[in-house]
Amino acid sequence: MRFEALDPKKHDRKSFDCDVPALNHYLQRYANQDLKRSLTRIYVLAEGSAIIGYYSISAHSVRRDNLPEDIEAGPYEDIPFLLLGRLAVDKRWQGQGYGDTLIVHAFHMTRQAASQIGILGMVVEAKDEKAADFYAGFGFQRLAGTALRLVLPITAMDVFFEV
Repeated sequence: MRFEALDPKKHDRKSFDCDVPALNHYLQRYANQDLKRSLTRIYVLAEGSAIIGYYSISAHSVRRDNLPEDIEAGPYEDIPFLLLGRLAVDKRWQGQGYGDTLIVHAFHMTRQAASQIGILGMVVEAKDEKAADFYAGFGFQRLAGTALRLVLPITAMDVFFEV
C-alpha cells in the first residue's frame, strides 16, 4: 500500500465506504470536479485500485482574532493555513491506525508546502465531536467562534518527524 494523488481513472471510488455518507458522496461524486478546478488536492492510501483512506487539502486563511492566544501570528488580519477538508478511512480498514497514518501524511505535505510558501499550519473542520476529539489528540486546538473548526501550527507537527 502507498500514498498517491487521487487518480479517478485508476482508483476505485465507487467501492469506498467509510460509513459517513457525506464523505463517501464527496469522493464518489465531487472529488474529480474539485481536482479539475484546482480547488483541492486529494491523496489516497491505496492498495492497487482499492482506496483504504483519503484526505483532501487546500489553501485557506483564518482571521487572526479567531486563533488561540498561544499561537503567534503577527499583525496580519488573515493568516494563511492549509485546510484539511476531509479525511476518511474505508470501514473495512477502520480501527487499524490508518486514520493516524493519513493525518501524519497530511502533516508531511503541509510541512513540505510551508518550506515553499508562507503558511502557519493546518486547519480542520471536524464533522462531529468524535472527530474533533481525534484531531485534538494530535494537538489541534479549537478556533474561537466555531464549534468544530480546529487549528494546528507547523511547529506542533515537528513531534511527528525527526527534526
